[in-house]
Amino acid sequence: MKLKFKLKDKNNKKSIKAQLTFIIVSMVVICCTFLGIITSFLNYKTANNVLSNTIMETTHQASENVSSKIRNIQHAAIQTGCMKEISDPKATIEDKKKIIENQVKLYGFERGNILDANGVSYFDNNDYSDRDYFKESISGKEYISEPTISKVTSKTTFVVSAPIWENGVSGSKIVGVVYFVPNENFLNEIVENITVSTNSYTYLINNKGTTIADEDHNLVGQENVIELSKTNPEFIPYAEADKKLINGETGNIHFNAEGKSWLLGYIPVEHTNGWGLGIMVQKNDFFGELYASIGITITLGIVFIVAAFIIGRRFANIIGNPLKECSERLEKLAEGDLQSDIPEVNVNYEIGLVSDATNKIVMDLRNMITTLIYLLTEISNGNLDIDINNEDTKELFAKDFNPMLVASNKIIESLNDTLSQIQMAGEQVSIGSDQVSEGAQVLSQGATEQASSVQELSATINEVSQHINKTAQNADRAKEISIKSSSATSLGKAKMEEMIVAMNEISQTSNEIGNIIKNIDDIAFQTNILALNAAVEAARAGSAGKGFAVVADEVRNLAAKSAESAKNTADLIEKALIAIENGTQIVSETAKSLDDVVEGAQQSAEVIQKIADASSEQAEHISQVNVGVEQISVVVQTNSATAEESAAASEELSSQAQMLKDLISKFKLKDINNDYEAKNFFGDQEF
Repeated sequence: MKLKFKLKDKNNKKSIKAQLTFIIVSMVVICCTFLGIITSFLNYKTANNVLSNTIMETTHQASENVSSKIRNIQHAAIQTGCMKEISDPKATIEDKKKIIENQVKLYGFERGNILDANGVSYFDNNDYSDRDYFKESISGKEYISEPTISKVTSKTTFVVSAPIWENGVSGSKIVGVVYFVPNENFLNEIVENITVSTNSYTYLINNKGTTIADEDHNLVGQENVIELSKTNPEFIPYAEADKKLINGETGNIHFNAEGKSWLLGYIPVEHTNGWGLGIMVQKNDFFGELYASIGITITLGIVFIVAAFIIGRRFANIIGNPLKECSERLEKLAEGDLQSDIPEVNVNYEIGLVSDATNKIVMDLRNMITTLIYLLTEISNGNLDIDINNEDTKELFAKDFNPMLVASNKIIESLNDTLSQIQMAGEQVSIGSDQVSEGAQVLSQGATEQASSVQELSATINEVSQHINKTAQNADRAKEISIKSSSATSLGKAKMEEMIVAMNEISQTSNEIGNIIKNIDDIAFQTNILALNAAVEAARAGSAGKGFAVVADEVRNLAAKSAESAKNTADLIEKALIAIENGTQIVSETAKSLDDVVEGAQQSAEVIQKIADASSEQAEHISQVNVGVEQISVVVQTNSATAEESAAASEELSSQAQMLKDLISKFKLKDINNDYEAKNFFGDQEF
């Protein structure tokens, strides 16, 4: 199976330079944005708090200023009420009027007046007893009235009054009331002089929420935002502040009106009848520097981002370029390129370590692959006498790579051991095949000799058969002669002598046939022994001798059949010999009784008849012997063909063993002192 490295698509890979630049710029953008937002928020909050505190301080100071000025005019009234001349009944009206005019002039009042204990003016004799300020002051209290619209001037005015003490002694008897009417613009001038910023706005309201002093004089005595807020939602923020203000609360509120941000500080005015002071300022009047600071912060943030991009790009190049070179080299390595140049980075930090590691990986893999290529090339060339087990390769194939070296060494050792055993087995097969070939040749030669002997035996038996046939014919003729004429006794005697000679020859021939049968039996016995030895050697040869074992088994079977046929033939010959002996005995008796032939003609005929019968039986027996000999001849011929085939197979086996030795000789093996001993797989049996 071909091993493939699965690499990511280069088009989909992100550059570490771009990532580092993105990370650095993103961090700077985030930090600058976060810092800018936090700074702007904190600056805005601080400025807001500072503005709130400032407006409260300013409002408090303005309230104290208003209270102080009102207190001054109250003190003027109180001081005037404590003047002895005012309470002196002996003083003239003119004198008292001058004092009042001096006070009016001194404090900037609009006018002043003195009322007696009944509320009648010393100057115009008008009755003011129904006025609130008279009622309050006649009871011993200094009083400041609510600003009201004058019926005479149609302008806002109020009255400051105080009791007149007898003889000018405070706390003594009240003899009248003195009051002053401040300038109609007194309160308006106070609020107009309270300036916090360019667009600041100051106003005073009474305890009912009605404006009593405002830069816009038209609103004085006319505007009440609490009431206006009920029908116009735009006045709700003002109304909330005025409600808190008339309740005596101090504080500030932030709101938007007319598209602008406002801060309203409010505080009650002391020494008044529930008056309140409010100061409104536009935040933009104070936040200009804050907005400029935010603009500077944004500008610096952009500058820092641009600088971060430039620095990040350079930093990314310092880190990214070496890493890119290393990654590209590793990609080439993954694609199978071991020869390309290796990047060099002369830095001492981690990037240098990465570069060194990349160099080491490439060099080590290059050396490993070179070593393995050398190893495989030598093995493919048939050289197994190689050794890569040295210090350099052990150091190269260290740790997790060590199994590769161990496996390579095991492959070499295994191939050496296997081929060495095959070489020794080939040599043993060659030796055994040579022995089998020699045995098969000997067997073939013996089979050929057996075939020749059997042919000779067959010829001899044919000749014996002819003789027996002739004997039978002669017996028949003797019978005819003995029957026809006893006169032929002489001739019969002569023939009898010939017959004795023939019988002797038959006896000799039968003895020779017995010897031949014995030889055939010996040949069958030797063939059986050879077949048994061949089967034993075939069993030792294992799978390579299976065919030869079959041949040996067939030879053994044929030898057994030859032995059985030889035994049958021997039995027949033995019977023939017995018959021949009987015939010889009869002939001898006949010869002895030849003189009595005449007398025993009849007996002679009978004897001749027996001879004829015995000759017939001999002929039949000889015929059977002839058949057995022919069978032996066929078996011997089969043995001879089988022996020749065995010899041919042995020759082929020997050539195959030589071819195996030639193939093994192409490999250069190590000189290994192994414990294998050459074995003769075919034993020491000689053929």
